[in-house]
Amino acid sequence: MPICLMLLAKNLQAQTADTSRCGGVHIYTPQQSLAPAVLIGTGTVISFSPLHISLDGNVKSWAQRDGHPRFEVENTVQYVPLASVALLKACGVRSRHNWRDLVCLTAGSSAIAFASTTALKRALAVERPYGGVFTSFPSGHTTTAFLGAEILRREYGAEYPGIAVAGYTVATGVGLMRIYNNRHWTSDVLAGAGFGILSASLMYWLAPYLSF
Repeated sequence: MPICLMLLAKNLQAQTADTSRCGGVHIYTPQQSLAPAVLIGTGTVISFSPLHISLDGNVKSWAQRDGHPRFEVENTVQYVPLASVALLKACGVRSRHNWRDLVCLTAGSSAIAFASTTALKRALAVERPYGGVFTSFPSGHTTTAFLGAEILRREYGAEYPGIAVAGYTVATGVGLMRIYNNRHWTSDVLAGAGFGILSASLMYWLAPYLSF
C-alpha cells in the first residue's frame, strides 16, 4: 500500500495542466442540450400523463412477469463511470483537465445533480412501483451513472471513443436494473439519465466563469 501511494503521489506531481487540450469542451451549443432535454421531457410527459399507466405500467408488468428476486448490483455499479474517470487518470491516461480541475468539475456536477433530483423527488412525490414510498421521480441512481458517463465522455471521449461508449453502456445498464428490480418506472429512468447528462454539462459550461 505505501508503494502504491508513493507511485500515485509521483504521478500526481508529474501531471501538468491539461487546459491546452480542452478545446471546445466548455463551449455551449444548443445541440448539446437536445439529448438531456428529450430524455427529461419524455420522462416527465410519461410520468404525468395517462402514459404513466399505459407505458410505465406495461413495462413494469413485463419486467416483473416472472416474479424474480431483486439483484441490486446497480447500488454499486452506478459509481463505476465516475470511478473510471479517476482510475484512468491515476493510471496515466491523459484527460482534458488536471487533477484539481477534474475534482472540482466532478464535485460541482454531483452537487447540481443531488440538489436538483432531491428537490424534485420531494416536490413531485411520485410513488415508486413497489408502493408506499413517494420519491420515485427522477431516478437518482440513473442520474449518478449518466453524470459519470458524461464526465467520462468529456474527459476521454475525443481521443478514446470506446471509453465514452463503455461509460454510457454501463449507465444504461444501471437504468435498466432499476426497472428490473422494481425500484423505478421507465419515466424515472429516462428523466434521471437526462438530469445526469445535464448536471455534468452545466458544470462544464459554467467552469470558465469559475476560474477553471
